[in-house]
Amino acid sequence: MTDRPGARAYGITLLDPRTGRHYEGRGVCIRIGRGHECDVQPVDAPETVVSRIHAELTVSPAGGLAVRDAGSKHGTFLNDERVTTAVPLRLGDRITLGPGGPVLIVAGLGTAPEMPVARRMGLIARALAWARADSRRNVGWLLVILLALILLLAGALSGVYRLVSAQVEQTERARRTGKVVTPQRWAAPPRRG
Repeated sequence: MTDRPGARAYGITLLDPRTGRHYEGRGVCIRIGRGHECDVQPVDAPETVVSRIHAELTVSPAGGLAVRDAGSKHGTFLNDERVTTAVPLRLGDRITLGPGGPVLIVAGLGTAPEMPVARRMGLIARALAWARADSRRNVGWLLVILLALILLLAGALSGVYRLVSAQVEQTERARRTGKVVTPQRWAAPPRRG
């Protein structure tokens, strides 16, 4: 990412509607593509459609963030229109990397702070960023934990039901026979001497 001196840095959140994954980028030039040098690397981007550096989000002369094709073989599309020059971005815009390629929806857009949030806020922000970045796996773990809690609750309720049933049965037997039965748990300790 190359930052031009004096240019305002932007932060952007892109949503892949197919996977539900969010991607975040920050700076005056945010690259999108398959290459490791890109700030946004869509998961499972097909090599036959998505270039190493496919598109760039840059600060326009007017000061807003704009998308432009970075010389990709299959082109970049904004809201189904091929991008031939830098085109300003708005919330809700759809960026498509090549025909039939990944679609990224602009879900968040604004000026970026000087220091990335994860660095300023430390561990909590990094944990939240990890949770957002790998949400499918985290949802799986959440479901496993939820299932375990449901099973524990069912076991506890079953135990309480058995205890109450035994108490009711004991009380019914005592009522039929005319004996007063004090449950063992609530009985007073024997007096000494």
